[in-house]
Amino acid sequence: MAIETRVHNIWNNLIESASHATGSLLIWDTGEYEVLPRKQEHNTRSTDDELSDDNTDQTQDTRTHSERLFTSFQSRHIRLRLHGSRLPHNYTIALRLPSANDRSGQPKKPIRKRRRVDPSKPTKPKPSDSTGSEASDSELALSVTTPFTEDAAAALASEEESNEDEDSTIRANNAYSGAINTIGSVHQRNWFLTLDRRNSGFRKDRKSNRWVGDWEAFFVRGREYERSVVTGRTADEVMEDEGVEKFVGRKMWRPIME
Repeated sequence: MAIETRVHNIWNNLIESASHATGSLLIWDTGEYEVLPRKQEHNTRSTDDELSDDNTDQTQDTRTHSERLFTSFQSRHIRLRLHGSRLPHNYTIALRLPSANDRSGQPKKPIRKRRRVDPSKPTKPKPSDSTGSEASDSELALSVTTPFTEDAAAALASEEESNEDEDSTIRANNAYSGAINTIGSVHQRNWFLTLDRRNSGFRKDRKSNRWVGDWEAFFVRGREYERSVVTGRTADEVMEDEGVEKFVGRKMWRPIME
């Protein structure tokens, strides 16, 4: 799966950042891309796993790769050959946007969830029907705790409102500040991604009926081991650079080492 991220400016396409909401972002590889033509349609039915296992169309195309990428993006079928510093030679991927994910507009504002109450924080006492000294004690407690809770509530509400405004802007534009979403990207839209085995240099072995090639195995081992190709920093070091503490990441992810 490939998920659309916000549109970047040229000057911030190598920014490494971190936050409590998204964790850390580091650059694993850099290089150039090449847009390949969409495969020729055949009468034989192909599966999703062999979405792009046909030979590349050799029709001459004088457009720039940026123009080809725009056209491919709009047609919901993209084939990219990536020339990176870490990826194997001729590493080629195919992306397809299923019709179920091809929504025309940006996603709507999510339903606001009820915020959990922190039991360690003081709360506003309930009104009491008691009279006399008990009422005085209640009024005294109210006068002491109310200013704190009201200030905290106002600050929390202001923070949530600011975050909601930022999220709304992101969903509406799907672009970083200063960038323009001219390609029509949709916030966090999901694409189906496969390895284009034939254009990556693999061939079908008739005896074993398996795809074989001359690639050397490579692995993305996870945040504890991988370092940025730009800064040489690990994910935890990027988090420290941004002042993020006690971040709890997603579970159940593991690198495929077989």
